[in-house]
Amino acid sequence: MEDCFNANTKEHVDSNTRTETNSSPPSNSNSCLKFFQYHGVPEAQGFSTFGIARGALIMSNIVYSTALIVLASKDAGCSEDDDDACDLKVYGFKPSSLISNIAILSGLLSAFFMPVIGAVVDFTPHRRLTGLLASVLIIVIQTTQIFLFDSTWFIMAVLQAIAALVYQVFLLTIFAYIPEISRKVGNEKMTIYSSRFIIVQYTVQILFLVLVGAVQSVIGLDDVNTARASQGMNVVWIAIFFYWGWRLMPANPAMHKLPEGHSILTEGFRQNWRTAKNINTHFKGGVRWFLLGTVFSEASVAAITTLSVIYLSDSLELGGNKIIIFFVLTLICAPIGSKISVFATNRTNPNVSWQMSMLFIFTTLIIGVVTLESIMSDITNYIWGMFIGIGLGWYYSTETQFFGSCVPKGIEAELSGFFVYCSQILIWLPPLVFTLLMENDIAQRWGIAVSSSLFLVAIGLLRCAAPWETIMEESLCESQFSEE
Repeated sequence: MEDCFNANTKEHVDSNTRTETNSSPPSNSNSCLKFFQYHGVPEAQGFSTFGIARGALIMSNIVYSTALIVLASKDAGCSEDDDDACDLKVYGFKPSSLISNIAILSGLLSAFFMPVIGAVVDFTPHRRLTGLLASVLIIVIQTTQIFLFDSTWFIMAVLQAIAALVYQVFLLTIFAYIPEISRKVGNEKMTIYSSRFIIVQYTVQILFLVLVGAVQSVIGLDDVNTARASQGMNVVWIAIFFYWGWRLMPANPAMHKLPEGHSILTEGFRQNWRTAKNINTHFKGGVRWFLLGTVFSEASVAAITTLSVIYLSDSLELGGNKIIIFFVLTLICAPIGSKISVFATNRTNPNVSWQMSMLFIFTTLIIGVVTLESIMSDITNYIWGMFIGIGLGWYYSTETQFFGSCVPKGIEAELSGFFVYCSQILIWLPPLVFTLLMENDIAQRWGIAVSSSLFLVAIGLLRCAAPWETIMEESLCESQFSEE
């Protein structure tokens, strides 16, 4: 994942090495347990545990999105027997626009509120408490969404947008621990940890989708009842692992003192402006280009999950069961991408490897939208999903490592918040473009193509970064941003 070396880090790694040398070799019976021990680093254990919760949460929301489209189509008066996309409207939009509109709303809310939450993480000792409260609120919303009916679907759709915002708050708090993990263990171990984090989350996503699919098949549930069952299982699942994860995560002191006379509500926006200026002045070799690349690449990556449900349902005419199979296969292949990330990063560097992952995903998406609608074969659809999974596993593993590697010491929490904020700035743009194209009767494949083109912008920006040796030199220095 991440890393920046200094004298203290080397001492810590040397200490870990001595401990491992003196210990007896692990037995096969303990190998699985040791996978989750992360050399005794509680932050890494907690982050991995949250991956177990996140995996179920993300997949349950995908199943839920399918049900929302079904109920919105029913409310609009669309026929279930008509295979063509429904042109009737509900609340002024086509039913298929519902999911993309939720993404637009949640994206705009995130872009506005993230600086406030970032200020709480940076200027108060309440990082852990904020994440814990966000986790509780997520559980409450997920529990409420079990009650999905013809008369409640619109309210549940609004809650879906709110839940997406709260989830970003949760992510902001846990990603603030990532640079601290990197400082403790060093670059080589963080590369392994990065791969493990992704493997854990994607494995759980597979298991959860398989479980939901099995319940749907055995009991014979329709898409709406499947969504209710999925939410019920999800609530129990995330409650257990959120609790476990926060027990592992330590509380941290405030990284900075709030200036006298400043408000916590507005200081985040000021801080973001100061952070942007300081990065542009002092860390122009690596951090600047990483964050600019994040702005565009994260918008495209987020659109894959959001818009793929619509595209699979409408354009490729996959039912709820087949959509579950599609995502199961996607997730099964994600760990392959995580392994490719380790291979590519070790032979190049995180910057080059990250660009390669984006180009891989972009090429896969374009080939799919150009060919699949003319083939209309479930097998080719599933193969497409498998290649998307490889790309996503590669992308996320490398992104996490790049982030941890380029963050200078002393500003970890601040940059963690700014990183999450950058990932949200344009997250609303691809769904907006997609909705505009759909509402004007332009084929959905063009919306997917335009959304994925932001990867090319990110690649172009990352090509401007300094050589990796220079980026690492920037990260080795203890740094403090100017308060001007």
